[in-house]
Amino acid sequence: MRKICLGLMLTFIAAAFQLSNCFAQNKPVFSIPFTLVDNRPFIEVKIKQHTFHFILDCGADYGLDTKTAHLLNQKLGHQSMMGGAGASKVTTWTTTVDSAKIGPINVLKESFLVVDISEVKNKLHLPYLDGFIGYTFMKDYAVQFDYPHKVINFYKTYNGINPIAYTMYDGSVPKFKVKIDGKPAIVIVDTGDRTSFTLFDHYAIKTGIKTNYKLSDTTITGYGMGGPIYARTFTLKQMQAGTLLITHIPARIPMLKTGAFSDTSIDGSIDGGVLKGYKFTIDYKNQKVYFE
Repeated sequence: MRKICLGLMLTFIAAAFQLSNCFAQNKPVFSIPFTLVDNRPFIEVKIKQHTFHFILDCGADYGLDTKTAHLLNQKLGHQSMMGGAGASKVTTWTTTVDSAKIGPINVLKESFLVVDISEVKNKLHLPYLDGFIGYTFMKDYAVQFDYPHKVINFYKTYNGINPIAYTMYDGSVPKFKVKIDGKPAIVIVDTGDRTSFTLFDHYAIKTGIKTNYKLSDTTITGYGMGGPIYARTFTLKQMQAGTLLITHIPARIPMLKTGAFSDTSIDGSIDGGVLKGYKFTIDYKNQKVYFE
């Protein structure tokens, strides 16, 4: 019995040392404070002596609101139509920003998408929404959204506990396997989405969730590029991602037949309402995510 107790103690000490050593190695190259508004992390971005408030959005890339681009006297380039979260397509342009300061980093001669996102700001009564920063800025780092401390840490290398391997969706968004009420699913993560969890309609039908849960009537649950997000809401019993088990999750099922939420190659999206409870890290180089 004494040997068993000693063996368990040594195992515990070794695990504790490994965990301590793991975190000791994690030193950010730089950090950026953020303000959480509507479950989205807003950071300050300085362009041409102006200070703006952009979402750091792992589901997007560099982008300016049309009002921001006009204020900066940006020359608009290629025009096209693009789909987004809403059902409609929107007009977009490209522009080159000579210099943007994001935290301590100066981003030079970078191409930005220009799109009118005033509907999102106005309909949701946001204090600001000047643009968004995404994949291209983050891709060379392990990026930790430390929601409890309202800071985003950028690491060259990161070691954490219980990593979840991911692949890329649409070339830039982490996509990985989970279990929803015990059934396998593929989900993405989106720091730019205000909801807690979005379940796609095709999966809700296939698994019986749409008939087995009590759903709300269809209502507007948010706004995105392309207009309002009409959805039915409910409380999901549970979702497991790696060793992480989340229960009683506020969720929605979008009722849109076009736009991003009509994609049948993925089954759902873990969004800001869930992520804000964690230190959530995306290690882009090693393609792992951590919920800590």
